[in-house]
Amino acid sequence: MGSIQKEMPLFVDGAESCVSSRAPEQDAKEGWSVTVRPYRSKPAEDLLTDYSCNSCTCFLAGNRVLMADGSQKAVEDVQVGDMVMTMSGPDRVRMLERPVLGMTRRVLEIRGVGDECLFVTDEHPLWTSRRTDDGTVENWGVYNLSHYLYEQRNAVEPKIEGAPHALAFDLPEQVAHTTGWLHVRPIYHHMEPSTQLYNIVTTNACSVFVEGFAAYSHGTGRQRPEAGWTGMQADSHAESFVRKFSLQSA
Repeated sequence: MGSIQKEMPLFVDGAESCVSSRAPEQDAKEGWSVTVRPYRSKPAEDLLTDYSCNSCTCFLAGNRVLMADGSQKAVEDVQVGDMVMTMSGPDRVRMLERPVLGMTRRVLEIRGVGDECLFVTDEHPLWTSRRTDDGTVENWGVYNLSHYLYEQRNAVEPKIEGAPHALAFDLPEQVAHTTGWLHVRPIYHHMEPSTQLYNIVTTNACSVFVEGFAAYSHGTGRQRPEAGWTGMQADSHAESFVRKFSLQSA
Protein backbone atom coordinates (compact mmCIF):
# COMPACT_ATOMS: atom_id res chain seq x y z
CA MET A 1 0.00 0.00 0.00
CA GLY A 2 1.35 3.40 -0.94
CA SER A 3 1.54 6.48 1.23
CA ILE A 4 -0.09 9.87 0.75
CA GLN A 5 2.47 12.58 0.04
CA LYS A 6 1.97 16.29 0.62
CA GLU A 7 2.48 18.28 -2.57
CA MET A 8 4.67 20.98 -1.08
CA PRO A 9 8.40 21.55 -0.65
CA LEU A 10 10.08 19.43 2.02
CA PHE A 11 12.76 21.09 4.11
CA VAL A 12 15.27 19.12 6.19
CA ASP A 13 17.58 21.11 8.48
CA GLY A 14 16.76 24.21 6.45
CA ALA A 15 17.57 22.65 3.04
CA GLU A 16 14.86 21.92 0.47
CA SER A 17 14.67 18.29 -0.65
CA CYS A 18 14.99 18.03 -4.43
CA VAL A 19 16.60 15.81 -7.08
CA SER A 20 18.60 17.64 -9.75
CA SER A 21 18.68 16.65 -13.40
CA ARG A 22 19.65 18.08 -16.76
CA ALA A 23 17.08 19.67 -19.13
CA PRO A 24 17.48 17.86 -22.50
CA GLU A 25 16.47 20.94 -24.50
CA GLN A 26 19.10 23.08 -22.80
CA ASP A 27 21.70 20.33 -23.15
CA ALA A 28 21.06 20.18 -26.90
CA LYS A 29 21.61 23.93 -27.20
CA GLU A 30 24.91 23.62 -25.34
CA GLY A 31 26.10 20.69 -27.44
CA TRP A 32 25.94 18.04 -24.73
CA SER A 33 25.95 14.39 -25.81
CA VAL A 34 24.46 12.85 -22.67
CA THR A 35 20.77 13.34 -23.43
CA VAL A 36 19.98 10.01 -25.11
CA ARG A 37 18.20 7.52 -22.90
CA PRO A 38 20.68 4.62 -22.60
CA TYR A 39 18.20 1.76 -22.15
CA ARG A 40 17.69 -0.78 -24.90
CA SER A 41 15.41 -3.78 -25.33
CA LYS A 42 18.20 -6.37 -24.97
CA PRO A 43 21.51 -5.00 -23.66
CA ALA A 44 24.70 -6.43 -25.07
CA GLU A 45 25.87 -9.26 -22.83
CA ASP A 46 29.32 -7.78 -22.27
CA LEU A 47 27.77 -4.64 -20.81
CA LEU A 48 26.01 -6.73 -18.19
CA THR A 49 29.06 -8.73 -17.17
CA ASP A 50 31.96 -6.31 -17.58
CA TYR A 51 32.75 -5.88 -13.88
CA SER A 52 36.02 -7.79 -13.93
CA CYS A 53 38.11 -5.00 -12.36
CA ASN A 54 38.48 -5.44 -8.62
CA SER A 55 37.17 -1.97 -7.80
CA CYS A 56 35.06 -0.23 -10.41
CA THR A 57 34.50 3.14 -8.78
CA CYS A 58 35.55 5.51 -11.52
CA PHE A 59 35.76 8.90 -13.21
CA LEU A 60 34.94 10.18 -16.68
CA ALA A 61 37.79 11.22 -18.96
CA GLY A 62 38.78 14.85 -18.54
CA ASN A 63 38.51 14.92 -14.75
CA ARG A 64 41.62 16.65 -13.42
CA VAL A 65 43.76 14.86 -10.83
CA LEU A 66 45.92 16.87 -8.43
CA MET A 67 49.54 15.77 -8.79
CA ALA A 68 52.13 15.86 -6.00
CA ASP A 69 53.92 18.86 -7.51
CA GLY A 70 50.72 20.93 -7.53
CA SER A 71 49.96 20.51 -11.23
CA GLN A 72 46.86 18.82 -12.60
CA LYS A 73 46.58 15.98 -15.11
CA ALA A 74 43.55 14.49 -16.85
CA VAL A 75 42.70 11.16 -15.25
CA GLU A 76 43.12 9.30 -18.56
CA ASP A 77 46.69 10.66 -18.85
CA VAL A 78 47.85 9.55 -15.40
CA GLN A 79 50.47 6.79 -15.57
CA VAL A 80 51.61 4.06 -13.19
CA GLY A 81 54.46 5.50 -11.14
CA ASP A 82 53.15 9.07 -11.20
CA MET A 83 53.12 10.91 -7.87
CA VAL A 84 49.68 12.23 -6.91
CA MET A 85 48.53 14.28 -3.94
CA THR A 86 46.35 12.55 -1.33
CA MET A 87 44.81 13.55 1.99
CA SER A 88 47.88 11.98 3.64
CA GLY A 89 50.45 13.63 1.36
CA PRO A 90 52.15 12.52 -1.88
CA ASP A 91 51.77 8.90 -2.98
CA ARG A 92 52.66 6.86 -6.04
CA VAL A 93 50.13 5.45 -8.51
CA ARG A 94 50.31 1.66 -8.24
CA MET A 95 47.70 0.60 -10.78
CA LEU A 96 45.18 1.98 -13.29
CA GLU A 97 41.75 0.57 -14.14
CA ARG A 98 39.69 1.04 -17.31
CA PRO A 99 36.15 -0.39 -16.85
CA VAL A 100 32.95 0.74 -18.57
CA LEU A 101 29.90 2.25 -16.89
CA GLY A 102 27.57 -0.75 -17.27
CA MET A 103 23.84 -0.83 -16.56
CA THR A 104 23.60 -0.50 -12.77
CA ARG A 105 25.32 2.83 -12.16
CA ARG A 106 24.84 6.49 -13.02
CA VAL A 107 27.33 9.29 -13.48
CA LEU A 108 27.07 12.21 -11.07
CA GLU A 109 28.06 15.80 -11.71
CA ILE A 110 29.29 17.58 -8.56
CA ARG A 111 30.22 21.26 -8.69
CA GLY A 112 33.35 22.50 -6.96
CA VAL A 113 35.09 25.89 -6.86
CA GLY A 114 35.46 27.95 -10.02
CA ASP A 115 35.44 25.68 -13.07
CA GLU A 116 35.80 22.49 -11.02
CA CYS A 117 33.17 19.95 -12.04
CA LEU A 118 33.56 16.35 -10.88
CA PHE A 119 32.01 13.62 -13.05
CA VAL A 120 32.13 10.40 -11.03
CA THR A 121 30.16 7.15 -10.80
CA ASP A 122 27.52 7.17 -8.09
CA GLU A 123 29.10 4.41 -5.98
CA HIS A 124 32.54 6.05 -5.71
CA PRO A 125 33.25 6.88 -2.03
CA LEU A 126 33.84 10.53 -1.17
CA TRP A 127 35.15 11.77 2.18
CA THR A 128 32.23 13.36 4.01
CA SER A 129 31.35 15.00 7.31
CA ARG A 130 28.05 14.80 9.19
CA ARG A 131 26.73 16.25 12.42
CA THR A 132 25.41 13.74 14.94
CA ASP A 133 24.17 13.90 18.52
CA ASP A 134 27.70 12.97 19.60
CA GLY A 135 29.38 15.60 17.46
CA THR A 136 30.79 15.70 13.93
CA VAL A 137 31.65 12.39 12.27
CA GLU A 138 33.88 12.08 9.19
CA ASN A 139 33.57 8.97 7.05
CA TRP A 140 33.49 7.74 3.48
CA GLY A 141 30.09 8.19 1.87
CA VAL A 142 28.48 6.85 -1.32
CA TYR A 143 25.32 7.70 -3.25
CA ASN A 144 24.74 4.21 -4.68
CA LEU A 145 25.30 2.03 -1.62
CA SER A 146 23.87 -1.13 -3.24
CA HIS A 147 26.41 -1.12 -6.07
CA TYR A 148 29.22 -0.24 -3.68
CA LEU A 149 28.38 -3.28 -1.53
CA TYR A 150 28.34 -5.45 -4.67
CA GLU A 151 31.82 -4.25 -5.58
CA GLN A 152 33.11 -4.82 -2.06
CA ARG A 153 31.79 -8.37 -2.06
CA ASN A 154 33.85 -9.14 -5.16
CA ALA A 155 36.85 -6.93 -4.37
CA VAL A 156 40.34 -8.28 -3.76
CA GLU A 157 41.74 -4.89 -2.75
CA PRO A 158 41.72 -3.82 0.92
CA LYS A 159 38.21 -2.77 1.90
CA ILE A 160 37.07 0.35 3.71
CA GLU A 161 37.10 -0.11 7.48
CA GLY A 162 33.45 -0.04 8.51
CA ALA A 163 30.42 0.83 6.43
CA PRO A 164 30.33 4.13 4.51
CA HIS A 165 27.50 6.63 4.84
CA ALA A 166 24.61 6.32 2.40
CA LEU A 167 24.57 9.87 1.03
CA ALA A 168 21.35 11.76 0.38
CA PHE A 169 20.94 12.62 -3.29
CA ASP A 170 18.18 15.17 -2.65
CA LEU A 171 19.85 17.18 0.12
CA PRO A 172 23.24 18.89 0.39
CA GLU A 173 26.07 16.79 1.81
CA GLN A 174 29.36 18.11 3.19
CA VAL A 175 32.24 16.71 1.12
CA ALA A 176 35.99 17.15 1.65
CA HIS A 177 37.69 19.53 -0.80
CA THR A 178 41.18 20.96 -1.10
CA THR A 179 39.81 24.20 0.37
CA GLY A 180 38.20 22.43 3.34
CA TRP A 181 34.56 21.38 3.04
CA LEU A 182 31.88 22.08 0.43
CA HIS A 183 28.13 21.50 0.63
CA VAL A 184 27.16 19.77 -2.62
CA ARG A 185 24.16 18.13 -4.22
CA PRO A 186 24.69 15.82 -7.24
CA ILE A 187 23.22 16.14 -10.72
CA TYR A 188 22.42 12.79 -12.31
CA HIS A 189 23.36 11.97 -15.90
CA HIS A 190 22.07 9.19 -18.14
CA MET A 191 24.99 7.88 -20.19
CA GLU A 192 25.55 4.94 -22.49
CA PRO A 193 26.49 1.71 -20.64
CA SER A 194 29.60 1.50 -22.83
CA THR A 195 30.92 4.85 -21.53
CA GLN A 196 34.66 4.48 -20.84
CA LEU A 197 35.75 5.16 -17.26
CA TYR A 198 39.08 5.58 -15.49
CA ASN A 199 40.27 4.84 -11.96
CA ILE A 200 43.48 5.35 -10.00
CA VAL A 201 44.87 2.95 -7.38
CA THR A 202 47.51 4.43 -5.09
CA THR A 203 50.27 2.57 -3.24
CA ASN A 204 49.59 3.42 0.40
CA ALA A 205 47.18 6.35 0.71
CA CYS A 206 43.41 6.01 0.58
CA SER A 207 42.51 9.06 -1.48
CA VAL A 208 43.16 11.22 -4.51
CA PHE A 209 41.99 14.74 -5.29
CA VAL A 210 39.90 14.89 -8.45
CA GLU A 211 38.45 18.26 -9.46
CA GLY A 212 39.34 19.37 -5.95
CA PHE A 213 37.31 16.67 -4.15
CA ALA A 214 38.77 13.91 -1.95
CA ALA A 215 37.82 10.58 -3.55
CA TYR A 216 38.69 7.04 -2.47
CA SER A 217 41.66 5.42 -4.23
CA HIS A 218 41.81 1.79 -2.99
CA GLY A 219 45.32 2.04 -1.57
CA THR A 220 46.81 -0.89 0.33
CA GLY A 221 47.51 1.11 3.48
CA ARG A 222 45.21 2.82 5.96
CA GLN A 223 41.71 3.15 4.50
CA ARG A 224 40.86 6.53 6.05
CA PRO A 225 42.73 9.76 6.89
CA GLU A 226 44.54 9.82 10.21
CA ALA A 227 43.01 13.11 11.42
CA GLY A 228 40.05 15.37 10.76
CA TRP A 229 40.17 17.14 7.41
CA THR A 230 40.77 20.90 7.47
CA GLY A 231 41.82 21.53 3.86
CA MET A 232 45.15 22.14 2.19
CA GLN A 233 47.23 25.28 2.45
CA ALA A 234 47.94 26.95 -0.88
CA ASP A 235 51.46 25.51 -1.19
CA SER A 236 51.31 22.58 1.24
CA HIS A 237 51.20 19.97 -1.53
CA ALA A 238 54.40 21.27 -3.13
CA GLU A 239 56.21 21.61 0.21
CA SER A 240 55.19 18.10 1.24
CA PHE A 241 56.35 16.67 -2.08
CA VAL A 242 59.74 18.37 -1.86
CA ARG A 243 60.17 17.21 1.75
CA LYS A 244 59.34 13.59 0.89
CA PHE A 245 61.53 13.63 -2.22
CA SER A 246 64.44 14.97 -0.17
CA LEU A 247 64.04 12.20 2.41
CA GLN A 248 63.96 9.53 -0.31
CA SER A 249 67.09 10.97 -1.93
CA ALA A 250 69.03 11.21 1.34
